Amino acid sequence: GPIPFLHRVLFVQSDEADGPSANRNSYPTAYALAWFAKYLLPFLVGEMTLTSTSTTTTTAHNETDNTDIFNTGIGGGLLVERCRVLEGSNCKGICAKMCKVPTERFFAERWGMPLSMEPNFETGSCQLRFGVVPLPLEEDATIPSGCLGRCPAAGEGGCD
Repeated sequence: GPIPFLHRVLFVQSDEADGPSANRNSYPTAYALAWFAKYLLPFLVGEMTLTSTSTTTTTAHNETDNTDIFNTGIGGGLLVERCRVLEGSNCKGICAKMCKVPTERFFAERWGMPLSMEPNFETGSCQLRFGVVPLPLEEDATIPSGCLGRCPAAGEGGCD
């Protein structure tokens, strides 16, 4: 549709070395995306609460604090309270490879807006932070190593 295209043309700078990166003037887009997602996507992922991009997600494995490229620390975040993907699959591989990575890629490529998704496998929640560049999957501390104990593929060699 025309809205992502217009956003990229008006607000996003492209750096050939790093790919698309959001311009400081596009921080309202992060807030708008979070707001619209909260009201338009609960049927897909579950109920959500608006949060900050500087919200730190704590898991049993590590604490993450990616850099907010807008340096505002307010708005632009969204907490999926009980993610339907996590709850339905009980599998970190499905979460990471069928939801997290494709969604982060979609927003980076289609909107030119980085999105960091930080699942919490203990609580079943997921923190989304628009305007925050995600870590590569292999460096992301929110993704535990090995299978989850409740994963259906755990007894079949895992899903890494």
